[in-house]
Amino acid sequence: MLPWQATLALYEGKTKAANEYIENFTFVCKERSESEVDIAMQLGDIYRNAELFDEAEDYFRESFTLESQNILMMNDLAYFFDLPYFLIDSERNVNEGLQLAEKQLEMYPDNYNYLHTKGWGLYKQGKYEESLEYLEKSWELKPIYNHEVFLHLEAAREAVAGK
Repeated sequence: MLPWQATLALYEGKTKAANEYIENFTFVCKERSESEVDIAMQLGDIYRNAELFDEAEDYFRESFTLESQNILMMNDLAYFFDLPYFLIDSERNVNEGLQLAEKQLEMYPDNYNYLHTKGWGLYKQGKYEESLEYLEKSWELKPIYNHEVFLHLEAAREAVAGK
């Protein structure tokens, strides 16, 4: 509840209230012995959901720095759970998002999320045919239906057909 209250307060520009919610939320997280990495990720989510992308990126990068060797953190920086890509989809830094996807794929070449990340990044760069290859492979490997992957795959198919 506290993260959503903080998000709403931030979104409405109520900084004082947001800071109180965030302070309480951080306290609760520490009481539950959550790691600094997890707390930073959750704070990044709060700011991202409030559409304060600079602050969100700061927290996501902090979490990445705290646990830079953790593949899940690399994935979270490039692709946040069920939400649109952060670096790629927002076009904040498509090249960096693709670099992270490459590192992921070096370790896990058949991970559908990482293939999706790279495919969508290539799409954003206008490399539609190459993008389509990655998105199709991601689609084939996905364990469950993912509407975002489907939409990105369709966009790549349309772009290739339109060439």
